[in-house]
Amino acid sequence: MSQRAWDMIISSIISIAITIVFGYYFIYVGERHREPTFYVDPIRTMIIDKETAADAPLKLLKASRDTTATITSDVVSAYCYFFNQGQETIKRENVYAPIKIKVDTGAEILYFKLLRSSREVSGVNIIRDTTDNSLIIDFKALEKDDGLVGQLIYEGGIDTQIFIEGGIDGAKQFKSELSNIHPVYILISIFILLVAAYILLLMNKSTTKSVPKFLFVFSAIPALYLLLMIYKTEWFVDHKVPESLRIEKYVSHSKEQVLSVSAWFK
Repeated sequence: MSQRAWDMIISSIISIAITIVFGYYFIYVGERHREPTFYVDPIRTMIIDKETAADAPLKLLKASRDTTATITSDVVSAYCYFFNQGQETIKRENVYAPIKIKVDTGAEILYFKLLRSSREVSGVNIIRDTTDNSLIIDFKALEKDDGLVGQLIYEGGIDTQIFIEGGIDGAKQFKSELSNIHPVYILISIFILLVAAYILLLMNKSTTKSVPKFLFVFSAIPALYLLLMIYKTEWFVDHKVPESLRIEKYVSHSKEQVLSVSAWFK
């Protein structure tokens, strides 16, 4: 087969691949999803260390009906974020099971303060449910990046799990990460691969025997790059909460959350 025929075949394959990639991307972008996200700041503050305070001449009581209830465990403060990352609005009628913030069994929620909500029109509110030691999140509607940030103080270990339960129509589960790898990065990488491969083909017409080798070696690099992206790499994840929900404590250590590669080894 002549070199011209090979050029036409490879050019056609590259054109078809570019069309498929762009078509898939724009179909993906056109879809609208609800993405309720619950994010707990990894940096927590120890308010009371039971071991340190054990010998202190203090008696710590819980603010409850039973004034004799003493605090016997650590008291920890954590910052929690709840917001919608999706393009589709989450309305109150979309909630078919109450959205509740809970802690591990053995821990107890002592206090919660709503520090900031993105917009007042969202009608965000927190209701304490003492029957099952939880906090109910109520709202009118959450557009993209609408939500709340609050301080949760609980009695329990510093590693106590803080999680969320509930049901929202169109969202099978709550997201726990701030953002995913945007498909545009995959699109760009594939596009660069195809264009570069085509340019490389044209530049090596005079030495046709080396063309397949060059294409194979060159395609292996972006292929590895794509695999790393798929395997939970965080190089392309900003890990940032919406501007409207950022508080001073978050801003002070937000730089530490960028370009983390810890997920590579999970």
